[in-house]
Amino acid sequence: MTEVYQKFSDWATHVVRLYADAPYVEVEWTAGPIPVDTPWEKAVAHDKQGNPMPNNWGKEVIVQYSSGLASQGTFFTDSNGKEMVKRVYNKRGATYPEKYKISEPVAGNYYPVNALMSLDDGANELSILTDVSMGGASLADGQLEFMVHRRIQDDDSRGVQEPLNETMCGCNDIGADPGKMGAHGHEGDGGCECAGLTMRGVHWLVFDKVDAAHQTRRSLSELINFPATLAIAPKEVRYGGDYSALGQDLPSNIKLVTLTNNYAEHNDGKLMLRLSHLYEAGEHPTLAQPVAVNLSEVFNKAGLRITGATETTLTGNQPISAIKPFKWQTFGSVDDAPTPFEERIAFDFPVVTIRPMEVRTFMASFE
Repeated sequence: MTEVYQKFSDWATHVVRLYADAPYVEVEWTAGPIPVDTPWEKAVAHDKQGNPMPNNWGKEVIVQYSSGLASQGTFFTDSNGKEMVKRVYNKRGATYPEKYKISEPVAGNYYPVNALMSLDDGANELSILTDVSMGGASLADGQLEFMVHRRIQDDDSRGVQEPLNETMCGCNDIGADPGKMGAHGHEGDGGCECAGLTMRGVHWLVFDKVDAAHQTRRSLSELINFPATLAIAPKEVRYGGDYSALGQDLPSNIKLVTLTNNYAEHNDGKLMLRLSHLYEAGEHPTLAQPVAVNLSEVFNKAGLRITGATETTLTGNQPISAIKPFKWQTFGSVDDAPTPFEERIAFDFPVVTIRPMEVRTFMASFE
């Protein structure tokens, strides 16, 4: 790989990495400890009378990416890692009053980002994946930004009744006389002489044709959010090479979410099995389609050979047959026959058909 180091200040740095044959660019950002006292702010901050203002400022740190894409004020954020939600700069959805005005030009356009944020010009797309949840916005065409760190010196009047000034020793460093500090270095609600927190995270940048970007971002999201788990063992334990407990690979658009015996004692020894579809309807011409999975072919190895399964509700607390699903009215389905995306396909062991964004849960018997 090739690395490029960027140093903006003593407390804000980037490492940009280009991996051989990887479909993304990695940006590892580090922010903090955010200083409270910064001379450059003191030099420019004055009150209306021209007097220097106290040099005790809160800061909100963003990482901003700019591209040449004409996104026309439209961008997309994920909903808890699942479907992408369309966002439009300074706009709200149909449930808001028609003439609703955004009074906060920055904060009013920020949205939660759990997995990824994207924008496109109809042909090309810029997608940025995150390894932690954060706020994000597109405040200019072709531009995406993320709030990666904050250290605020004043209460934001949102209910916590204290500034967002968390430090490495877990206390507020405002308002106490250092000469009166006790044995633990603080007095009352403040007084700790502690540095602010240091935050570090990773962004993966994908830039490609829209369909290709959609395929890449979904597979990469699994890697960045569910990396391999490191296991430590005594030296006499020997690893015998590649092994998979599955008889064959799952389709590339299907994810094994859960396989656990946590509830086996309440379900006659059965294991909870949960599968999900990684794509939403219309996200990709071939991958965003219903997929049939033969459980007997996937789980057919000794020690993990499936012999039967009963579909349950998402949480596994009752059989799916025990509930009467509500018939949702969807756009265009008043006079039209249901599409494959709308029609749930009944489970007939061992084959289960999973539709885009669908999650299906089973209590399965294994031998």
